[in-house]
Amino acid sequence: MVCGGANNQLAAVPDGEAPVDEVLAGRDVLYCPDYCVNAGGVIQVADELHGFSFERARSKTERIFDTTLAVLRTARECGETPATAADRLAERRIAQVGSLGRILLP
Repeated sequence: MVCGGANNQLAAVPDGEAPVDEVLAGRDVLYCPDYCVNAGGVIQVADELHGFSFERARSKTERIFDTTLAVLRTARECGETPATAADRLAERRIAQVGSLGRILLP
């Protein structure tokens, strides 16, 4: 298993070589994308923008496990890598937010 603790783990692909996530999948090595494994830190920082609440942040972090399982299941069912499945989920969520110009920070 490779647990993607940083978004640069799969970044470098020399010309003519297969992407790292595909190499890992071909060797039956499970890759957990950084979107999933770094979510707790992002949740905490985002919560701090509203005056940190441990309970509020905890309720959001409790969903990380289920989200990670959903990403891994989707990857398996669609015949794609977990990195691709996580990218597609992130893209869908961003599209659901709508215009980012409407987000106002304090």
